[in-house]
Amino acid sequence: MSVQGIAAELAKALNSSEEYRGFIQVKEKVKEDPANTKMLADFQIKQFEIQQLQMMGQEISTDKQQELERMYSLLSLNPSIKEYLEAEFRFNSLVNDVQKILAEAIQEAVPVMFEQE
Repeated sequence: MSVQGIAAELAKALNSSEEYRGFIQVKEKVKEDPANTKMLADFQIKQFEIQQLQMMGQEISTDKQQELERMYSLLSLNPSIKEYLEAEFRFNSLVNDVQKILAEAIQEAVPVMFEQE
C-alpha cells in the first residue's frame, strides 16, 4: 500500500475514533444553544490571539493570561461547555500523539537550519 493509502486509512481511523465521534457529538450539542456557542467562540478567539502572539515570539502579558484563565474558569462552570472542552482535549491529545509519531519517524528530514548539534 502507498503512503497516501496508509494516510487515507489513518484518516478513516481518526474519523471513526471514539475521541472524534464524541467530540463531534458534544460540539453539536453546544451549537444548539446560541449563548453557549457565543461564549465558547469568544474564548476560542482569545485563545487563538494568544497563540498567535506566542508563535510570533511575543511575550504574553499577565493580564491577557489571567483574562483567558478567568474565561476558562467561567466556561468550566457550564456543564455543556465543560463537556465540550474535555472532549476537545481528548481529541486533540489523540491528534498530537499521531503527529508526534509521524514527526519522530521523519526526523531526519528536518531542514538543516533547525538541526541542533
